[in-house]
Amino acid sequence: MKTKVFFFLAIFAASILVCNAQDLKGTWKAVSSSGNTLPEGFTNIKMITPTHFIWIMSDKDGNIVSGSGGTYTAKDGVYTETILYTLPGMKNWKGKKGVYKYEIINGKLTISGELEFDENKKVKNEEVWENIDKP
Repeated sequence: MKTKVFFFLAIFAASILVCNAQDLKGTWKAVSSSGNTLPEGFTNIKMITPTHFIWIMSDKDGNIVSGSGGTYTAKDGVYTETILYTLPGMKNWKGKKGVYKYEIINGKLTISGELEFDENKKVKNEEVWENIDKP
């Protein structure tokens, strides 16, 4: 009986880890955004490691034209980015936070929330990203 209980608890713990692993890590390509529409041929890519993210926008020739990066946390369905690094055109966003609810379904990451510029200005945004690491 003790073996069955231990086995059940081990499977339960493993399933929690798998469910929590709604794994953000990887390379993501923007599918849609309620923010600024990308010009034709431009691409948004987000790379997420266990502790950091970097976002870049490239033009149709592959030149990086905008971007930022920093740290993030993900807990209980809330993804929070803190922007620490920027290209010159994004410097006003350095030190700002984006707080989003997130979910991953069928290899697509959906985030919905706000980028907090200051206490009086919050930019609402919803984005869908497709994981391009996994076929």
